[in-house]
Amino acid sequence: MNVRPLVSVIMSVYNEVPEYLNLAVESILRQTYENIEFLIADDGSAPEAATVLDDISRRDPRIHLIRHENFGLTESLNHLIRQTHGAFVARQDSDDISEPDRIRQQVSFFADRPNLMLLGTGCLLIDAQGRGLHRQRIKTHPRTLRRLLRRTNQFVHGSVMFRTEVFNHHMYYEDFRYAEDYDLFTRIADRFLVANIALPLYRYRINPESISVAKSREQLFMGMVVRKAARLRRKGYPIHWSPETFELISKTLKTPLNRRHLECLVFGAQGRIHNLTGRKAEARRMYWRAFASYPSPRALWWLLRSLIPWRYVW
Repeated sequence: MNVRPLVSVIMSVYNEVPEYLNLAVESILRQTYENIEFLIADDGSAPEAATVLDDISRRDPRIHLIRHENFGLTESLNHLIRQTHGAFVARQDSDDISEPDRIRQQVSFFADRPNLMLLGTGCLLIDAQGRGLHRQRIKTHPRTLRRLLRRTNQFVHGSVMFRTEVFNHHMYYEDFRYAEDYDLFTRIADRFLVANIALPLYRYRINPESISVAKSREQLFMGMVVRKAARLRRKGYPIHWSPETFELISKTLKTPLNRRHLECLVFGAQGRIHNLTGRKAEARRMYWRAFASYPSPRALWWLLRSLIPWRYVW
């Protein structure tokens, strides 16, 4: 008889919209793979949101509600990881949805690959109402992923599953407010096999009203820091994250050329959000600004594609 390993699903919640939160929780409780523990952290939510979590915690004995002060996402995830009991740890974001077969598909994929430590899935981008916008096509081969991680994140954070043993070597770096997932993935890929399942087993919600230029700029700059640190590690420099290390790397990136590159990335990201949500004119304006900031081949491609009729609906 095959024994199904325990999967620990972790989700951190901070003042989430109740409708989105309920959908996210139900998507885990309705998984075809039932041997799970579902650890939900209340990251210092307001009393109204805390009441919603109390109600949710009574739905199923597999749910374990953990309360703590407002740590922020990164520290909250590490706190959850330290309390898991499963052979695998799966992420779930509080406003996204997992397809019913997601956990079973990932566990089966791991079973045939004992050296694999990190596994993501493809996803369907959805809008605030849950309507499909675009199927996110992803790379799947470990060698390809390791190479492309040098340029950009290749995993949908909420879709990933880890072998628990990887956390003996790596955890999220808690001083990162943004790009903590990208940093963790690059460090894991430096030492272990990583992969994606091409199937869209996760639904990632895009809400343009919650996207700010300031937040986008900080997030993308953190991605630049992660890439610089990864390059230094590949050259043999022992990079161990600390506030001092982060400050040293950040200073090397604050050049006029990098500032222009960052502006290009910010406007490009904003353009993509507007394009996905049907705001074509605003998307074109953002892509023009991206190209003007840093006229790279990528920025030119964004701009040309925005001028051609393009359907994102899946």
